[in-house]
Amino acid sequence: MEQAMIVLPVRLTEMLNDVDGARAATLALDFAEHAADLEAEALTEDLRAATVEYVAAAREAIASGRATDRLVRAYESFFAAGWKAPGHSEFTSIHDSAVRFACQDMLIEAGALNKIGRTRLTCQYIARSAQSIVGSRSAERAAEGVDRRKADRAARWEEARWQIQHVIATEPNPHE
Repeated sequence: MEQAMIVLPVRLTEMLNDVDGARAATLALDFAEHAADLEAEALTEDLRAATVEYVAAAREAIASGRATDRLVRAYESFFAAGWKAPGHSEFTSIHDSAVRFACQDMLIEAGALNKIGRTRLTCQYIARSAQSIVGSRSAERAAEGVDRRKADRAARWEEARWQIQHVIATEPNPHE
């Protein structure tokens, strides 16, 4: 008897196709934070603090439905801290992508971003990017003699598993 395989990244994409708006924005931020936790200890204190504030401000903007002064200041601080601490492009990229997905229109409306710089992102893209970051970090940290490609694939799989579990665990009950 042949064993069927569940392809978690495919199932995750299917699940994320059913979410949008604030829910998708919140999940994207969650995915970015979870993946970036692997590198957090290697960051400067300024970059770590700016990132935490950037995501918190984005969550506040999502809840209020508009860009706040806090979000605009956090956006500027995040990029200033990123320029001072080069070498963390995956870390800054995943957070910027998640916040742009969640709040890009708000930032444009507030004048912090130019419409020309608009990017088309999806929650699925953030999820895949997070999986990629986790996989590449796992491959980099693999012990000598370990197949780095296998470590990368295994870590991506586990990140997709975490993401699916997170989507399920945070799904609001429609009957309450």
